[in-house]
Amino acid sequence: MAQGKAFTQEQREMIIQSLQPYLEMGFSRNKACAFVGLPPQTLSNWVVEDEALGMKLEGWENAINKLAIQNIVDAIQKEGELDDTRKETTKWWLERKMKHDFST
Repeated sequence: MAQGKAFTQEQREMIIQSLQPYLEMGFSRNKACAFVGLPPQTLSNWVVEDEALGMKLEGWENAINKLAIQNIVDAIQKEGELDDTRKETTKWWLERKMKHDFST
């Protein structure tokens, strides 16, 4: 396959930064690339060339997971403070994270 014109370092950085909001929202790298008009293979090539870039992208990808887990932790802590014996979030967490012991 023919290669297009190479991006300058400045263009490359601008493109990478434009991916951040999409990755932080939980979109895949391919979908984020589609939003900004970058071929996914180009991003893959950049990651192969630059290990730090791969780590940066993973950090952005994990932002939504961190937020979701923090919300679950907050809900479980709140359940512990309340008199509600159902503890739905706690049960949900245990059934998924400790399946062997708590799966129904």
